[in-house]
Amino acid sequence: MAIRLPPRLVRGLVRYVAKPLLGPPFPVSVQRGWSRIVSNVNVPARLASTERLNVNGLDTLRSRPRDHEPSRAVLYLHGGGYCVGSWATHRGLITHLAVAAGATVYAPNYRLAPEHPHPAALDDALSTYRWMLDQGVLPERITLAGDSAGGGLALCTALAIRDSELPAPGSLVLLSPWVDLGCDAPSMSEKVSLDPMLRPSWVRACASMYLGGRDSADPNCSPLFANHRGLPPTLVQVGSDEILLDDSTRLAARCWDVGTDLTLQEFEGYWHDFQSHAGILEAATQAINNIATFIKTQEEKRGLSPFYGKMPSRA
Repeated sequence: MAIRLPPRLVRGLVRYVAKPLLGPPFPVSVQRGWSRIVSNVNVPARLASTERLNVNGLDTLRSRPRDHEPSRAVLYLHGGGYCVGSWATHRGLITHLAVAAGATVYAPNYRLAPEHPHPAALDDALSTYRWMLDQGVLPERITLAGDSAGGGLALCTALAIRDSELPAPGSLVLLSPWVDLGCDAPSMSEKVSLDPMLRPSWVRACASMYLGGRDSADPNCSPLFANHRGLPPTLVQVGSDEILLDDSTRLAARCWDVGTDLTLQEFEGYWHDFQSHAGILEAATQAINNIATFIKTQEEKRGLSPFYGKMPSRA
């Protein structure tokens, strides 16, 4: 039986257990270890299978429904300010998405700053996308997705694909995307007391490490300032109580200005990356179901029929 926790309890756990060790004065190594520990509260979906792959040198988690071989796929890029996080910290979200969407989700551990500043993460995301195409996954069946920094990275990846010879993915899903590394939007200060997850000092420290001396307005790092024409249909989800709220609302406004098909879903009273709590928080589970509906709807609009084959028997 699924466990359901009240939002107030989950919010308190995030505020008093996860938040204190994210950011200065704690070194990145401590933040990475602590993120891995506290993420264990987010339970994986029971109906998902997982396995580790080596994708062009990247440790990658593949998750899919246990009993079927999906035709659709998701390239999922985890959050963590480009400095912490991995598929292990996001296993719960990844597996719930795989089951809800009926998709094979590939989640690579892209290289992190400060050891590997921009463009290492973007290079790794593009490398994984090319690998998926080489495996025979149809581009129109691929959704690019990510949360927080991973959401910004997913958008940068979609833009780089648009400007290359690569075929475009079918859709784009961004969860509380971090798209302005200047970190000076009004919500960065207005939502400080409400956001139980993020501190401005941590966000700014991560931005400095990832940029490695680059201008924070560089659209390859801060995709808010890119040209958003020609993007695939996009879903953006954000909580009302997070310091990155304005990143989502400003991105939506810019996309709408150029005619991009973008849906913005703002969850009143919820916080940054609340979708990570799918399976234990009702709103998070609903948000994941909304993502699944969006992905399937985009396929239906393109006339793609769902296909499910039996998984090969395992020895």
